Amino acid sequence: MSLVNLMNTVPAEGNMVKGQKVRRSGNYAYIDTKNEGIKEVVSGQGGFLVFLDYGRKQKLDRKTGKLMYKQDKSAKRVDTLKEAKALRRQAEEIRLGTIAKAPSKVYFDKMVEDYKQSAEWKDSSQSAKDHHENYFRHMCDYFINIQPKDITKLEIENYFLWQLERGKRSTAKKNKDGSVSKKEGISVNTLGKHKCALKKLWQFMIDSKNYGVTENIVPSARLPKVEVSIDGKKKKASKIEYHPRSLTLDELNYTLNDALQNEFDRSVAVMIALASIGSLRHSETLGLRLGKFMHDEYMAVTDAALKEGGFDRRYYEEHDNLMLIDTAIMHIGSEDVEKLPKGDKVRISAVPDCLKKIVEYAMEQRREIYGVTGREIDSEENVYVPLINIIDNRPLNSQKMGRKWKEYQERRNKRMIKAGLEPIPLVRYHDLRHTHSNLLKYIIQWQVSYNMGHKVVMPDMDNTTTREYWNDRWPERRDIIEYFDTHIKIDWDKALRQPINREGSVLKLNGSGHLVVSSGEKERRREKGKKFIFKEEELEELFLKQDNE
Repeated sequence: MSLVNLMNTVPAEGNMVKGQKVRRSGNYAYIDTKNEGIKEVVSGQGGFLVFLDYGRKQKLDRKTGKLMYKQDKSAKRVDTLKEAKALRRQAEEIRLGTIAKAPSKVYFDKMVEDYKQSAEWKDSSQSAKDHHENYFRHMCDYFINIQPKDITKLEIENYFLWQLERGKRSTAKKNKDGSVSKKEGISVNTLGKHKCALKKLWQFMIDSKNYGVTENIVPSARLPKVEVSIDGKKKKASKIEYHPRSLTLDELNYTLNDALQNEFDRSVAVMIALASIGSLRHSETLGLRLGKFMHDEYMAVTDAALKEGGFDRRYYEEHDNLMLIDTAIMHIGSEDVEKLPKGDKVRISAVPDCLKKIVEYAMEQRREIYGVTGREIDSEENVYVPLINIIDNRPLNSQKMGRKWKEYQERRNKRMIKAGLEPIPLVRYHDLRHTHSNLLKYIIQWQVSYNMGHKVVMPDMDNTTTREYWNDRWPERRDIIEYFDTHIKIDWDKALRQPINREGSVLKLNGSGHLVVSSGEKERRREKGKKFIFKEEELEELFLKQDNE
């Protein structure tokens, strides 16, 4: 049969076949059947044309760049009526949300980008996003060119093992000489965080019904175990417990006295005291303003902040042994950002007299500098400000405080070793807050919890009274204040009270806020070939150094 004659056998639209009018959709001519959404093809290879409606779904509008809800419809030709009915049932189930539809090709990295458009991701804190972005990069490295629906539990377990060997990857961060310092990979504890992130991704895929994933296989995937040795006795564990080391009362007293007696920068003592005595987190120490600490002409607390915490203004104003914790400064992305404290909780913390005296001791130095440079104290200034920042009128850098705390501990321990004493083990800055909590073990629990911004839990009194009715409107902190004022022992007679512009000092501050090195020191540095670029710690030493030394 010629091609022309074959073409003439295809029914034209509007013609009659089996007593029905022929219609056309794309390349197919069809007639109705008794089954809704299924048409019999009367052209070409025949078969059946199935019209599928998967319901409304979010799609990207290419013109506006916005996500919009649109009907997800399509048509498909199959050979048999049985196949057609099966596709209709599947489409109906997808539209009603009972099964998931698997797209033709969606790879892992594309799914991750889809997740970042979800409400869960958008509602996450920036800190959580930063951590998860890091986890996702590692996951996309491993699950490259793989569709999520094809990933098995075994593949996830292999991913965990691969991460333990991360330092051996070609993409591992290298030193300048090409070597890789981090050969051991990431810790098994961090793998637990990767597992939590994977759980979220799998749940997102199940809920969205767009990736062919119907089961969250991540919880059943086992984390690898690492060998731990305890006094020669070995065990395997998939999580290494971390036990924070708090300072003992004696260690805290020694540390505070050491800072007050040896550190020219008085902010060091403030940094220690705000966490250990005042219960502040790292970000809260950076965010505390004078107006939220002082109860004099500098006091500046807003009704909005007090209302957010449910506090009574009159009570707060009448009690000068309290401070308002309503600001945290965190390094997010490439900048420092002000936020509410952890958990978005505004709280009031105790200010014992010993803490007041340490802050006032530091303020004396600040007022002396301001007297030279002609500046005035402002309630919006931070309570903790390093000496060099005060001199330069420079804003805080949140990333430096942890380092300053570590460097101070190293200086303290050198002095202890020189004095024939056993050095105190180094601890994190946050461990000073743990110190605060541990020292108050025998204080009424609800007082400590309110003071630290924790949820008040009373195991023996878990009822509506404690859960709903109890509040901190009139903050009671007497027991906490009494404990620290009784147990913190500071020898103020030995505190280092050297002025900024001491007579004969090799380094002085002028009225313009510039540091001036004496001519004698300049000559000595030239003779020794030393540069005139000073480290922060060296500047503090030069303030104490005499020109005739």
